[in-house]
Amino acid sequence: MMRLSTVKRLRFMVRRLKRKRKTRRRPLLKGIVHGLSYQSLVVKMVVGSVLVLLVALHGATAISPKYIVHVIGDDVGYNDFGYFNNNKTHTPTIDGLIKDGIYLSDYYTFKICSPSRAAYHTGRYPWGAGFYDMNQDLNHCTQNFTLLPQLLKDNGYATHAIGKYDIGFLQRQCTPTYRGYDSFYGYYTACQHDYWTHGSGGGSEACGCTDFSDNEGESLQGAKGVNGTYNRNLFSQRAVDIIYNHDMETPLFLYVAFMNVHDGCSNALGGKQAPLRYVLKYSTTLNDTYKVAGAMYSELDEGIADIVAALKFRGMWNESLLAFASDNGGPLDHCTNAPLRGGKHTFFEGGVRVMAFLNSPMFPQERRGTRWNGMMHSSDWYLTFTEGIAGGVVPPNTGPRAPDGFNLWNAIVDGTASLRTEVVHQVNNSYFSEKCQAIRMKDMKLIVGNPGDARTIAWPELAEDNIPFGLSSGLVVPGTDHAYAGSFGKGNASLACNPYCLFNLTADLGEQDDLARQPKYASLIQTMLARLEYHGSTGPPPAFLYPDQASYQKAVNTCYNVSRKEGFLQPIDL
Repeated sequence: MMRLSTVKRLRFMVRRLKRKRKTRRRPLLKGIVHGLSYQSLVVKMVVGSVLVLLVALHGATAISPKYIVHVIGDDVGYNDFGYFNNNKTHTPTIDGLIKDGIYLSDYYTFKICSPSRAAYHTGRYPWGAGFYDMNQDLNHCTQNFTLLPQLLKDNGYATHAIGKYDIGFLQRQCTPTYRGYDSFYGYYTACQHDYWTHGSGGGSEACGCTDFSDNEGESLQGAKGVNGTYNRNLFSQRAVDIIYNHDMETPLFLYVAFMNVHDGCSNALGGKQAPLRYVLKYSTTLNDTYKVAGAMYSELDEGIADIVAALKFRGMWNESLLAFASDNGGPLDHCTNAPLRGGKHTFFEGGVRVMAFLNSPMFPQERRGTRWNGMMHSSDWYLTFTEGIAGGVVPPNTGPRAPDGFNLWNAIVDGTASLRTEVVHQVNNSYFSEKCQAIRMKDMKLIVGNPGDARTIAWPELAEDNIPFGLSSGLVVPGTDHAYAGSFGKGNASLACNPYCLFNLTADLGEQDDLARQPKYASLIQTMLARLEYHGSTGPPPAFLYPDQASYQKAVNTCYNVSRKEGFLQPIDL
């Protein structure tokens, strides 16, 4: 603790010296040494000495971006950016950021969205935060934990959340601006009903109201003037506004969770939704589903481009970190994860190993355009941002169990080994039982029970000639540019893993060669089973506000009544 607090004080000294140098107009002494004023020389010597000391205290990495922008994509496939699929999708900004950044090849999260976002915010495994799955999703709340934005706020950051939240809202105490964010502009549930009309979805369809909030501090209210605008445009515009109005002396944490490329929930016209002008870019894509899905990726790319352009315009980019990660693997009805097997809802790699990368002008030149293959989990951002970048210390009382994450900042930037050697995807215990458990330890992965759809799907090859949109489930709403398409098709190739499967992920990334029957792995399997049992025994009760189904349903009904009266989805104690 002493070392980290010293680092924090030294960083403060650097910023203070820089501010004094910037604001003092008349130097006290005019001695010129090699073109520098005496005062300037002293400042440079002191700053340089402090940075040397920082390196000595804090390891080889002395990089501390002042502005953190974390973009979360929704349901992004592992194979779905142009950089990886030979430009079958048009994502030039993302491709450039990966090419000039650090690609996180072994980044893990959960198989579905709400638990993965709980892990991100709490620094615990999803099951460690009580988010075992999405059963009674509206009943979830993070009130027992100090969330990442609160830790960063305690270290002087302005904190803002945009887009999808999905970790609790039935009571005020669960909503973003009561959990550490200064402002929130987005939706509470798993998805909006429609990208343009923003109706409540994600389990709240019965409300029949709008799920789009514009909250600041203790003021919770519905967003105004949003109906008819594609939500990606709204989210990126708000991000740009925050950047343009930000006090550059203050560190910034901006969390931008786009809905792209998640389905619009419960839309009879088709869950895949994008403006027609983007769909038409995919003239040689074979199927309407992939045409619109591709357009949704292009929209996501443009949203990120808007944010990067705003940071550059304000002069903030050179001190910024842009992080990207998907919340889970891509669903196999409109996304692709090849060479990974499976997708969203599965415990194959395609469901839990997801697209992630970092980009910052502050990275050493030799680290740009590289791949870091250290193991990382969504719970690791908690310490990585708070201690690795902000220079703070995560206190011991941030929840009923210690964080499961690690501070991986130095390892990522320096290209050294990860501190993480295992990822526990799912457990069973007295509180929860699922058909499948899974764990990775170093190179090996054990799956106990049926992990889900076992297909491996890649983006289809392009046609030689143009194929008109509308030949396979696609349509455009008359009088608009609103293009919709249905799912490509469902399948459920199975691999039972009964009683278990074992894969060497270094040698067999696609999980095709089950090693579980080979005698030489028997001892390892028993070790991994014991680890699952141990971790399961440490899991807490589900993070529910209401302990029984009756009280939960009563709260939901009250929420809907309040929300219908207000016209937008909000907690029962609004």
